Amino acid sequence: MGYYEQETPPAREERLIVGDSFAGKGCDALDCAKSGCMLRKGRRFWQANACQMMLSLMMAVTVENSVIILHSPIGCGSMLHSLEIASARGKSRRGKAATGAIWLSTNLQESDVINGGEKKLKDTILYADREFHPEIIFVVSTCVPNIIGDDVEDVVKEVGEGTQAQVTAIHCPGFKSRVVASAYDSFYHSIISHIQLDPIPYKDYQPVERFDPDYGIKIRRFNAQKQMTVNIFNATSIGPDDEAELARLLHAIGLNVRVYAEYSSAQELRLISHAGLNVSMCNVHDDYILKYLEEEFNIPYIICGMPIGFSGVRTWLLEIAEHYEIADKAKSLIDSEEKQLREALKPLLPQIQGKRVMIDGGVVRSLSEAIMMKELGVEVIGVNAYHYDDGTDPVLRQFSQEWSDVPFAVSNQIYEAINQVKKLKPDLVISHAGTHGWLAKAGVPSMHLFDVEKPFFGYAGIYRFVRKMQFALKNTSYVDRLAKHTQLPYKEEWYDKDPFYYITD
Repeated sequence: MGYYEQETPPAREERLIVGDSFAGKGCDALDCAKSGCMLRKGRRFWQANACQMMLSLMMAVTVENSVIILHSPIGCGSMLHSLEIASARGKSRRGKAATGAIWLSTNLQESDVINGGEKKLKDTILYADREFHPEIIFVVSTCVPNIIGDDVEDVVKEVGEGTQAQVTAIHCPGFKSRVVASAYDSFYHSIISHIQLDPIPYKDYQPVERFDPDYGIKIRRFNAQKQMTVNIFNATSIGPDDEAELARLLHAIGLNVRVYAEYSSAQELRLISHAGLNVSMCNVHDDYILKYLEEEFNIPYIICGMPIGFSGVRTWLLEIAEHYEIADKAKSLIDSEEKQLREALKPLLPQIQGKRVMIDGGVVRSLSEAIMMKELGVEVIGVNAYHYDDGTDPVLRQFSQEWSDVPFAVSNQIYEAINQVKKLKPDLVISHAGTHGWLAKAGVPSMHLFDVEKPFFGYAGIYRFVRKMQFALKNTSYVDRLAKHTQLPYKEEWYDKDPFYYITD
C-alpha cells in the first residue's frame, strides 16, 4: 500500500531523510545525510519546539467556505484567534470575501479520555454541516484522540456519507514528528483522501459536445488551454504580492496561472487536475501532493527551489519555459527584467554591500536568500535552517558551492542562535517571525525572512528585499538601547560554550 492509500499520512521521517540537529558546513550536511548520521543526531536540551498541528491549521484556515473541527481539548484552538485575522486579510488581498474562520472544538475532557470522544466528534460534524452549510469540513485529529485510540478516519467516512459538506481529517498529532514540515503532508493528505479533485462537467467547465460541427477545433482549443495552464503551489509564508509577481512573469511568456492550495475554494480545488504542469515554490512544502497529482492525473511537476534572487528566478522560470519549449522567450524576458532591476539597484547596493549577515529560518528560503546575498555583494557569516530533508539537496548543494566556508546548522533553537549572534556579531540577522524580540534584546538589528505583506519572490522581491535591508541597517538605536536595559534568560557561561554544545551524535 502506498502513502496515498493509507488512512493517515506518514511523518517526514518515514519517507525522507530528515534531520533537526546538525552543525558544520553545507557540504558536511550533505555527506552526513548520505552516510545516515543526520538521522542519529539529536539534542540533550531543547528550549522549545513547534507542533505540526499549528502549520496544518495555518493552511486549513485559508480554505474558502470551510469549517474546522478541532478534535481536542479546547486549548488547542487558541492560535486560531490570530490565524483567522491573517486568513481574512489574505482572502481580501486576493480579491475574495474577507470572512473569518469558523471553527469548533469537541472540547475533550478527562471523561472522554477514558470513554472515547467519537460520539462527540460525530455530533460536532453533523452540527457544523447543519448550522454553517460549508463546502468542506476539516476534522483536525490532535494528540489526545491519537493517544486514546479514537478512530477519527472511521467517523469521517461514516458521517461524511450523510453530510452536504465534504468531510476530511487532518491527522497531525504533535508528538508524531519532530519535523514540523510534516504538517504540510498532513494537510495535503486530507485533500487527497476525501476532497474531489477533478472538475464537474457543466458546473466547473463547458465540455465540447461530439455532435458540435466545430468539435475538432474546439477540442484542440480546450486541450491547448488546459496544457498551457500552470498550477503554482503557495504556502503561508508566500503572500499575494509574491503570487502576483510570479503570475506576471508566467503570463508574459504566454502561460495561464492558477494558485493552490491555500485560499482555494472547493470549486477551485476541483480544477487542480485541469492543468498541464504543477510547479512548486518551495522544495519542502508540496512534493507530497505534486507526486500524487502526477500519479493520479498524469500531470508532470517541477520542483527547483524558490524564485528568490537573480539565479533563483532565472532557474525557476527557465525550468518552466523549457517544459513548454519556449526557453528563448523566457530568456528575453529575464534579460530585460534583470537589466531594469540592476539599474534600479545601483543607488541602493553601496549601502548594503560588505555588510555581515546571519540568516535563520526555513531551510529552502534561508539557503536561497544566502545565495542571493552573494549576488548582492553581502557577506553571509552563518545560516541556521529549521530542518533538513533530502528534498532540499539541490539548494543546499548550490549554497555549499557559493559559500563553502560558511557555518551551516540545522537548528530551530533560539538559545543557539543568540549564542551565535554574540560570537559572530553580525550587522544584520535575517530571521523567521517570532525571533525578532530575542534578537533586539541581544542588540542586533533584524529583518523578516519573509513578509506576506510585501513581495519577496521574482524581480519585485529582489528590489523590495534590498530596500528592507537598507531600512533595517539605517538606524539601530532602538536595539542598541534595548540591549542595554534588558536581560536575556541565559547565564554568561552559556556564551563561553560552543553554540551547538548540546547537539549529540
